[in-house]
Amino acid sequence: MPTMTVGNGAFTPATNQDCLTVDSQTAGVFGKVVAIGWGGRLTTSTGYRTRWTRPTTIGSSTFTALTPAYHSPNYATMGSRVGTFATAPVLATDPAGNLWAQDWNAQGGMGMVVMPLANPWWFVNGILTGQISCRNVAGTDANGSSYEVTVEE
Repeated sequence: MPTMTVGNGAFTPATNQDCLTVDSQTAGVFGKVVAIGWGGRLTTSTGYRTRWTRPTTIGSSTFTALTPAYHSPNYATMGSRVGTFATAPVLATDPAGNLWAQDWNAQGGMGMVVMPLANPWWFVNGILTGQISCRNVAGTDANGSSYEVTVEE
């Protein structure tokens, strides 16, 4: 199965915009998130809170794709995509609907979650919005954090 890892790190996160969005994009696309990660590189102790959730309303308008790293040399194209939307997805108020949420310290704090084989986060175009959002509830320092997702189709 084609697999890609996509990260976002050279940006300024906002609490009203996704750090990244996994988007099924077109009809028939069916995939799963198999791992997520986050990390900080600030030089002072700063509390962040990052959540992963399904939007209640999908992101739309201009899509800015993040560059994927494909895990298989024979699969360099996937139906899904990862990036950000000009019109951010609408999320339920934290903590409602969280697939994962983490309070962490951006002064060297980091984490990674690898999903159980039998319980990844599935996404299907047209079902449960077909998107998964990663967004900060707290933490907006420029170039102070990074976020990563591994997707398999």
